[in-house]
Amino acid sequence: MMDNTKSSSELYGYDIMLDENYVPWLIEVNSSPAMDYSTDITRELVKEVLEDCIKVMVDFHFAPKRKQSTIDTGNFKKIYKGKPI
Repeated sequence: MMDNTKSSSELYGYDIMLDENYVPWLIEVNSSPAMDYSTDITRELVKEVLEDCIKVMVDFHFAPKRKQSTIDTGNFKKIYKGKPI
């Protein structure tokens, strides 16, 4: 884990499985997920995640507060807003 500073960020990887009823089960959380192109699917996913991370960390973060709701964040959605830890 990284120190909590305003000039750092960290990406976590979540491994999820679906059971026969499509109920998601969290298997593990990775603090340093693999970002290599091990399959055709991961090739597309990794490219998308990296591009969307830049959209959030640069475009959204540096946009004026009044314009943040219009910034393209790719497939990232804010699901919780709380005080920084």
